[in-house]
Amino acid sequence: MMNGMAIQGELQFEPYVLFEERNRIAEELHDRICPHLFGIACAVHSVEQEWSALSEEQKLEQLREIQAAAATASREMRAAIYDLSAQEHGGSSWLRSMESLLTSLSKLNGVRIPFRGPDSDCRLSVHHRKALYRITAEAVGNAIRHGASSEVDVKLTILRSSVMLRISDNGKGFDACSRKPGRKDSGFGLRNMKLLASSLGGTLQIFSQPESGTRIVVRLPLAGRQEDQGQTLKNG
Repeated sequence: MMNGMAIQGELQFEPYVLFEERNRIAEELHDRICPHLFGIACAVHSVEQEWSALSEEQKLEQLREIQAAAATASREMRAAIYDLSAQEHGGSSWLRSMESLLTSLSKLNGVRIPFRGPDSDCRLSVHHRKALYRITAEAVGNAIRHGASSEVDVKLTILRSSVMLRISDNGKGFDACSRKPGRKDSGFGLRNMKLLASSLGGTLQIFSQPESGTRIVVRLPLAGRQEDQGQTLKNG
């Protein structure tokens, strides 16, 4: 009887494990591949619209950038398939992934995206890293896609007991007070970005006005962290 109950318990547990694994893989693909594919799609559309006005050298350069982005997406796909998480490659791998994403979006869309981050991300949990990556990808994508920004500044600071992410752009902005967070045309969406922050006990604030750009500030607590000073930022 006990053996029968044990077998039944294992059968009930197995679908749950498969469900969790399926969700994990879906999140990995979304986080690591979709932003690069978005950049490629935007770049192809831009080249198509400006094709007749571009010189042969400019066309070739754009095609090379698209090819490089596709190669990056391919590498990220392989990394996701083989579960090469940031933790397995040392404390700075996640930061390199962030830099790679922003560099790719910058080159593909002709937008300046300076990134200032800490020397190490070792104090961030896997959940913090995933949330910050997804919020950054979505916010920068929105600044390019909807805000028509020419510059998006991304700054990540790890403080004594929290981590703060600031994303500022010089785009056309919008009325943050009247914007409905559940719009279907907003991609991952402002509402879901806020939910990601709140799921870790943090906050996400949006400051924006028409023709005045947009600033997003995310604050996430680091439970049990006791360091006296924030980590030094690269590049100032």
